[in-house]
Amino acid sequence: MQLKFRMPLLAGGMLIALVVSACGGDSGNGKGEQSKADGQETAYPPAKLVVYSTSGWTEEAFNERFGDAIRKKFPQHEFSYIQSKAGSTYPDLISTQQPIDIVWESIALFPRGPLMYDMQYDMTELMKLHKVDTSRIEPTMIDLMREMSGGKMYALPVVNNTVVMYYNKDIFDKFGVAYPKDGMTWDEALELNRRLSRVDGSVEYAGLGLGHFFATNGLSLGFVDPKSEKPSITDDKWKTLYQTYMRLAEPQVYKDKVRKLNKIPDVNSFVKDRDVAMLAALANTHMTQDMATMNWDVVKVPTFKEAPQTGPQSYPTYFGVSGISKHKDQVMEVIKYLVSDEYQLEVSKKGTLPVVKSAEVKEAFAKETSFGGKNVKAALYDRFAPIAQKTMYDSAVEKAYNKNLIKLALGEIDLNTLLRTAEEEAVKAIAELKK
Repeated sequence: MQLKFRMPLLAGGMLIALVVSACGGDSGNGKGEQSKADGQETAYPPAKLVVYSTSGWTEEAFNERFGDAIRKKFPQHEFSYIQSKAGSTYPDLISTQQPIDIVWESIALFPRGPLMYDMQYDMTELMKLHKVDTSRIEPTMIDLMREMSGGKMYALPVVNNTVVMYYNKDIFDKFGVAYPKDGMTWDEALELNRRLSRVDGSVEYAGLGLGHFFATNGLSLGFVDPKSEKPSITDDKWKTLYQTYMRLAEPQVYKDKVRKLNKIPDVNSFVKDRDVAMLAALANTHMTQDMATMNWDVVKVPTFKEAPQTGPQSYPTYFGVSGISKHKDQVMEVIKYLVSDEYQLEVSKKGTLPVVKSAEVKEAFAKETSFGGKNVKAALYDRFAPIAQKTMYDSAVEKAYNKNLIKLALGEIDLNTLLRTAEEEAVKAIAELKK
């Protein structure tokens, strides 16, 4: 079902004026009209293309991941990137009639970005015209966007992320415990957690830390039912997630550590304090954290027995044509390049998860990195769980779901009370946002 959002009111119908004026361009009108010389079709005419995201990425970060590549591939176009910050939010840009041609967001932010401000555009016909083959792309990413678009296609995935299990070899060696292996279940990982949660001298070691556990869960549970716009926590599968979480703190040493930290050990405990043996975290953690002096490796994230041989959800980033762009054909060509094997091969070599199914692209993963000798391909082994549908309410509802997690781990609240309280607070959060 297509997500529906209320557009913030703007004085004088400014949004309508902006959209109308934006549709009056004479090049790249989305109908496949190319410029012609002597009766021969040529490339789409040069254009100034404006890129925008609510992510807040710096221009340097944008250029490193996307900008440099598209400028090199399309030297005829001029690309400018607007960083989201105070004074350059969607309402700011809309009020000043700022052109926007390309919108990009992680899957979690897409509903609160282009969809919330009515900047989406159905690319279905453009994709046919430009011969974009989506059968080459990981199907769960296409399926999710098609669901979010109400059967249309507002954007295509261009890079991916997911969750894997990192481990500190030194801690395993210290206590004479065999390293974790690909294909573990959560039961097996929790047994390792039990064995490795111990005190040695003045150090309290935890066996397992968590990050993005709920958001990328292998049971494909979302936070909100997009049809009813009600919290999904009434689904019994949520009990499975919470019960797994509760079992982390079964060892008394772990419970004491949680009480001291007031949180479940996370990436900081793993990377900086180095007193956590394993960490379920985003598959690019080693690229965003200083792990150069750590003796680490990685395996697949554990699976739930309820979903055997199914990995976590993927966490892709999407690029789409803006609904107000005057240069839709040019933008479509850019996006077509970003999902091509040419671009996907390059990002894969540099350690970014690709979105295509090509064996060649996957085989090249991390070949041009300093961590190519690690088992980083663990992120690509299992089939991805279907991506849970996203809504504009997810962030607020997730906070309600997480509010009493520490109390749950410490045994200060029972699971039924947490579920009831979380549902009540989530309902209130959704109602507030609807206002």
